[in-house]
Amino acid sequence: MSHLWFFSETGRILNIPGTDAGVDERGMPAENMNYFEVEVKNADEFHSLCMTAERIILISSAKEFVEDFVAKIPTNIPRLAFIKCGTPCAAREQLDRLELDAYVLTTFADGSVDLALKKFAEEKHAIAAIQEELQNYSSIVFTAMSSASEMGVVAFYAQSVQNISDMNRLAQQTLRCLKDLSVQGYIQFSFEDKSYIYPENISKAYLSLLRQTQSSGCRILSQGRFFIFNFENAQFLITDAPVDDADKYGRLRDVIAHIVSIAEARAKTIMANEMLKAQQENTRTVITLLKMASQDNRTSVKTIMTELSLSLQEIATGLDLNLEQETAMLALSEHALTSLESLYETTDAIESHFRSLLLQLDQAAKLLESSEVEHKTETDMSVELF
Repeated sequence: MSHLWFFSETGRILNIPGTDAGVDERGMPAENMNYFEVEVKNADEFHSLCMTAERIILISSAKEFVEDFVAKIPTNIPRLAFIKCGTPCAAREQLDRLELDAYVLTTFADGSVDLALKKFAEEKHAIAAIQEELQNYSSIVFTAMSSASEMGVVAFYAQSVQNISDMNRLAQQTLRCLKDLSVQGYIQFSFEDKSYIYPENISKAYLSLLRQTQSSGCRILSQGRFFIFNFENAQFLITDAPVDDADKYGRLRDVIAHIVSIAEARAKTIMANEMLKAQQENTRTVITLLKMASQDNRTSVKTIMTELSLSLQEIATGLDLNLEQETAMLALSEHALTSLESLYETTDAIESHFRSLLLQLDQAAKLLESSEVEHKTETDMSVELF
């Protein structure tokens, strides 16, 4: 790379390779550097020449620079101005408007220019090193903030699904969480007798992939833009993982694994609650039938025993029995009535136990009911990442 020297007083341009000074003690182009003089026809050619230089050095003296030329000096290349003593104010104001990297007010004595160029180079290297360090620090901070933000999405998701008691709403909230992480895909909750797939409009290829994943022993797979998570009762297929961002790619793989675990646990709870509710209804039906049968039996036995006792009393008084025989038959009738009362007491105890069981089932059903209050605004909530 070369240094481009531009002199305001003469308008000459030197394109000198290396770091040799191109100015003499008078602030004019050095005679031994005339070989490197370049002629340009217009401002566009000057701009093209500047783009090939490592550094642009302006020597300001008695005159101002050609305005069309200085307007074409690129700002992404280090620019340095040496200002000669006695330079008019208009020339200095022109340099001020350029907002250069450095301005040097010095004589052009032997060694002073080289020293100024050396210090300028050292400062530029130091600034570049600081900028690189700041960039690395910013990258680390951004990664940390992104990780914290992504884990915040997981925490928000875990809180939002803890009271969900419906598989469809669980799937909707899970897909919304994936959207907050800037990815999308398909989820499947699989149990022994039933599977739930969301969204339902899944292609045959993706459906086949989920089925194969479920039957395989792999837990987490990542290939290109695809993530596959295979838990016991939950399978996730992510179809647009950020392959161009290696850091985010790895973070999302870990974060989504947490989400799958939370979703699976909630899905199992929902299924367990549904099974318990079904068992409660079956138990309630059986107990109600037993109670009705017990009441029917009690009524029937009471009727039979009462009629039998009355019949015995009528028979005992109508037959030609002696006193001892009549007393024995009446005693038998009385014993039957007494036994019937004992049976009533036992039946009352059984019915009381049935009522207690029904009350306990009602209490268990209340515990299984979700206390979640559904608000549309809560359903539409999402989390924005850094």
